[in-house]
Amino acid sequence: MEKITDGRWPVRLRSFRYRLVFFSSLTITAIIALFGMAVFTLFTFMEIDRVDKALASSSAEISDFFETTGRLPALFWQERTMTAVFQIYDEDMSLLFHLPPGVNAPIISSSIFPRSEDLNELFTLDTGNNRFLQKLWWVFPWKYLNDRDLWRVSVTPTTLSGDQAFLVAMIPLTYLLKSRYLLFWMILMAGAAGILLSLLVGRMVAGQAMKPLKAINHALSRVSIENMSIESPLGETDTEILEIVQQIRNMLQGLNQSVKNLQQFTSDASHELRTPLAIMRGTVDVALLKERDGDYYVRKFQEIIYSIDNMQNLVGALLELARLDNVRGLDSKEPADLLIVAEDAISDISPLISKRGQILKEDLEPAPTAGREAMILRLVNNLLENASKHSPPGSSVGVRTCIDTTRDESVIEVWDHGPGLDPEEIKLCFERFWRAENSRTTPGFGLGLPLVQRIAQIHGATIEIESQKGKGSLFRVRFPLDKDALEDYDFE
Repeated sequence: MEKITDGRWPVRLRSFRYRLVFFSSLTITAIIALFGMAVFTLFTFMEIDRVDKALASSSAEISDFFETTGRLPALFWQERTMTAVFQIYDEDMSLLFHLPPGVNAPIISSSIFPRSEDLNELFTLDTGNNRFLQKLWWVFPWKYLNDRDLWRVSVTPTTLSGDQAFLVAMIPLTYLLKSRYLLFWMILMAGAAGILLSLLVGRMVAGQAMKPLKAINHALSRVSIENMSIESPLGETDTEILEIVQQIRNMLQGLNQSVKNLQQFTSDASHELRTPLAIMRGTVDVALLKERDGDYYVRKFQEIIYSIDNMQNLVGALLELARLDNVRGLDSKEPADLLIVAEDAISDISPLISKRGQILKEDLEPAPTAGREAMILRLVNNLLENASKHSPPGSSVGVRTCIDTTRDESVIEVWDHGPGLDPEEIKLCFERFWRAENSRTTPGFGLGLPLVQRIAQIHGATIEIESQKGKGSLFRVRFPLDKDALEDYDFE
């Protein structure tokens, strides 16, 4: 069978249905062949054993009679079997007697006569080649001996008038070979019929087995962006098929949600980018209406630069979110202390808080965890910047780190005295580009808290929010406690 150019088998031969039929038929063929060989060999051994028993019992009776009377019984075989032949040889291997007379039987030549140490064994004589066959290896199916003249032979030492003699008993194996030949072709024809039947049944079974898969394939062909769902094949109850359908359904649901997120993301990003672009375009259009002095152009360029900075910040936040979306977990973690991270974040945010006339309060205690310190620093920076951005001048913004020993967690809390959130807004605050109605005039893109949530997920941390309208908000992030690092701390 030739292969196609890419080194693989033709498409038809690579189909699941073809392989199912092929391997099932191959298995049945192997079973039939092994079973046929076993039956063939067992039949042969049983028939040889029957012949050997007949030879042994007859040889014993004849030998006793011959040693007692010195002659062979003339009427003995009329009461036994007519297929056996008895011969008496003297010490020189010359034939003395032959019974029954007239029966054509081979004469054993001195050149192949068994050695004295082998006389108690039974032999198979091949008269055509004038030799004894080796043991019983010839009984297996691949030994085709139907055209041979084989005899089963036993040689028993005896005496004749006080001299050494040998009683040879022989039974032809013609009936056995013909039976083997017939049995061989019966097994062969039964095997061929079994193979054909297995191909037919296998094709039918494979067709039935492929029906639910074809139904699934047909259902998948109807899946599109507008239709991200698949139903189970009608009447299908097989656990494996239902599991496949459920896995595909789960995958499509996740894909559908990803598509919706992407569509929402693209829509929101386009909306957010449209505003600075429109401002920049309006600024340029107004500046080009007529010739103006240099100071005017400088101011307009500064406005354009401000808009460009906003766009760069937005694109940077989008790229960081996209990068974190592809992170499913941390391959390696390093020791990190929320106290040290909070101190770095306070150092970064202090100038901005002072500029806004706010007061920063801190209550920091060691809180060891494990992860990426740079990511955790970004999380704390975003929380502090969000708290400062929504707090009025003169109010306080606070940060606290501690250990919750009852839950084996390291905790960081950031609070403010801003407008606060109601329960519905708390559910929405982690959605990308979402901003509360009372903060639409506040600078930002609504990406800070989504970044906080994604970093927390990567570190296996949880976020809790306590907030009331008009009373500010508290964001609490719980990281897994690093117990090994905690043992090295000296709290005295």
